[in-house]
Amino acid sequence: MENFWPHILKLEEIEIFLLTSIILIILTILFFITLIIGSRLRKIRHAIYTKKNSSHVNKVLFSVAFDAARLEDFKEEPLFKKNWKRNFYKQQFLTELIKMHRLYGGEIAENLRRCYTDFRLIQLSYAKIRSRKWEDKCAGIQELSEMEIKKAVPVILEHTRSKNDTLKMVALIEVLHLSGLERLSLLKNYEEPLNDWIQLNLLESIKESNKGEIPDFHDLLKSENETIVVFALRLVRLFHQNQHLATVNELSSSLTRKVKLEAMLTYKHLSETTDDIDSAKGSESPNFPYLSVKTAEKNSYDPNVLGIVLVSILLIFSVVLLSWFQVF
Repeated sequence: MENFWPHILKLEEIEIFLLTSIILIILTILFFITLIIGSRLRKIRHAIYTKKNSSHVNKVLFSVAFDAARLEDFKEEPLFKKNWKRNFYKQQFLTELIKMHRLYGGEIAENLRRCYTDFRLIQLSYAKIRSRKWEDKCAGIQELSEMEIKKAVPVILEHTRSKNDTLKMVALIEVLHLSGLERLSLLKNYEEPLNDWIQLNLLESIKESNKGEIPDFHDLLKSENETIVVFALRLVRLFHQNQHLATVNELSSSLTRKVKLEAMLTYKHLSETTDDIDSAKGSESPNFPYLSVKTAEKNSYDPNVLGIVLVSILLIFSVVLLSWFQVF
């Protein structure tokens, strides 16, 4: 080292700069390699741990779902007692619980929802919502919605105005799932833009859900937010709310191209629906059913068939007469 230092001092500034840069690059490469290896080893360790505990997690969940087992029934079990202290095990347990809840309904689903609250797994979902990562927030919101936690609606509502489109969409969908279509009223004073991707996902979610009572969308049609007006027009078209024909007709003269096109499509759809209903009503016959049946019976005889029958009768009668004369 003593012999090396004098050589360093003799180097020029450019040489020192290059040497320092090379050392920093080498250290940076070694640092990232260490991070990659550490991340890979952590994933492998988690995969091994997940596979190891998979059978035990499923055993506990099946006891909860089909035998209505409680948390107290597992507190003295050594393996459960040991693993339940680990957050990773709880997350694995929650993931499997959500998967099972999506497969079953009725009493089994109720047992799983009770397990979600009794085992305090709900705290994991709330912790995800408090996370800084938007994907964790989405996961937490979906878990609370899947477990029908209606008291979580105020917490989810806070994210319906998020700047992240995915988080905003998930929050809106799950609020409607938990509160019903009446909650669409929150869009009345909605100032944030609602792009086509979010709108189409919302419409698909509404189609697949149990709609319940369908609200009137007149207030949304009068919104100052043009994206909300477009969404309202699509809702009016989806639910065939023909009472808004006049308002839709007014919007077809809008200066905004997108609102104008959507209004024209909606007006055409509603007009065709109204015409179909009116034509169906007008086509109903005022006559009694038995009159139409009698008319059908009167016209059911074909003149050609009647002539063939008469000719056949005459031929048979002639053959009988000839036979009678030959006998006598």
